[in-house]
Amino acid sequence: MGVGYNLINYTKREQLIFDHIAASKKNELIGCPAASMITTGYMLDNLGDHISFVSDTYGEWPFPGGDQQDQFSYPDVTDRVVETLLKDGFLKDCGFLYLDEDEPETVYTRDLRNAWWPDDGK
Repeated sequence: MGVGYNLINYTKREQLIFDHIAASKKNELIGCPAASMITTGYMLDNLGDHISFVSDTYGEWPFPGGDQQDQFSYPDVTDRVVETLLKDGFLKDCGFLYLDEDEPETVYTRDLRNAWWPDDGK
């Protein structure tokens, strides 16, 4: 398995966790239009905040205080950001890429797409 990343906002003590977006590794975060839109939208809405990607592997903590364990107490605001992007017409919700039959509340991957591009036939 590759290295996964969360986007941490040290200033606001919150994070984006991409578990349900089908992206967490570097190439996925760059190549997945939904993940790129979520990241860009969040960063533009929080200009001036101390924000960085933090890996689940290397133990880095690029902030002036605390350590990597602090992120576990930060709330995940990914759904809030996604809902704003859906409401504002940047993303479209196409259901699920995966939905676990036994744990549908917690084990799923959303099918989020760029609403600005023509339908890709899916």
